[in-house]
Parts: sequence; C-alpha cells; structure tokens
Amino acid sequence: MRKVSPMVIRVLALPDYLTLADFDEVFCTLLGWDGIGFNIHIHGQEFTSFLRRTKVQRTTLREFQLRPRETFLYTCGGIDLWEWEVRLLDSEAGSHGDEAPVCLAGRGASPPECCDGPTGYRLMLKRQKEGDSMGTPAQVEAVIALLTAAHPDQPASSWDVLREVMDDGLRSIDQRLERLLTATLSATKSATLFATEETNARYYRWLKDWRAI
Repeated sequence: MRKVSPMVIRVLALPDYLTLADFDEVFCTLLGWDGIGFNIHIHGQEFTSFLRRTKVQRTTLREFQLRPRETFLYTCGGIDLWEWEVRLLDSEAGSHGDEAPVCLAGRGASPPECCDGPTGYRLMLKRQKEGDSMGTPAQVEAVIALLTAAHPDQPASSWDVLREVMDDGLRSIDQRLERLLTATLSATKSATLFATEETNARYYRWLKDWRAI
C-alpha cells in the first residue's frame, strides 16, 4: 500500500484467469473491505469500474502477460482512494484444486476502509499514539488572531461566528476519529499486526457464501 506507514503488504497466490472485477472483489475480501469502486492502471491503459464496467468484468489478468517484478497501480475505494502497487513476484503452472486465491504472507494491519484514505489513517494513528485532539482552544485562538490582524476592519462578531464553526468542526472530527479508533484500532489491535490465518479465514467464509448463491 502506498502513502501509508507502518507499511502494509500482502503476498497473494491468484489464478491469472481472474477478471479485473474479480481481482478487486477477492482483494477487498482478504482485506475485510466492502470495496466501493476501483481503478487499475496497467500497461498504459486505465480500467475504471465506474465507467467501463463491462470491460473490467471481461478483461482477465492473463491478457496482460505480466512478467516477474512487473507492477501495476490498483486504486480501490471511490472516495478514500487507497493506492496499491501490485507486483508479480513469480508465475507457475497451476493444477486442479489450486484455483482458490490465498494469502501467503503479509505485514501490517489493514486500515479501516472508510477513514478518509491515507491522510485520515495517519490522523487515526497519531490520535491512538498521542491522544491529542485535532485542535486545542489555544490553536483556534491563534488562527483567529492571525485573521484579525489580516482583516482589522472585520467586526468582532465575525470572529465569534468563525470560532464557533471551527470548534464545532474540530469537535466533529475528534468524535469521528474516536469512533473509528474504538471500532478498528482498539488497544488489542495494533496497526503493525497481521495474521495470515485470520485473513484467509475471512476469504474462505466469503467464498463459501458466494458459492452457495
């Protein structure tokens, strides 16, 4: 995953006959995400689930004939825009029974899917580590003081309204971060933790339900 620290890595074994849409669904399932749209940039071509749905449902990974160490950019989440650099480590002929994708290894916990992307995730980790709010009263007043100096003709009531809006906005952000931390980054789950067994168990539960449909 790009633009995220601690580093998040997943090593997967996948059949190359997966379509781009299948790849997105499998990958998001392994991460524990719902998957809200995706974009893939590969060999100078762009495949977007929002605009070219029929093409992403028909185009397979095999068609690109990727070579070992070759990469492509996979962006998932139509709002948060999580970017992954996908690299082919090796390829080999499969056998009957090897069709199911599997996670072989990894590093780092999967970030919450809807937390404003890498920037929001960094704020969550900072809040978890330091416990600081987004804006202290002193910081708000410092901003007001700068604006007052730059616009001396503005009545004091203007800054009172701005102060209230800033306080409400920062408080709302603080509450959202706190809820996300409670739900996904509690004291029992660190951003550095990763469990292959848990990841694959989540995928196999999804696969069982999918085959039952």
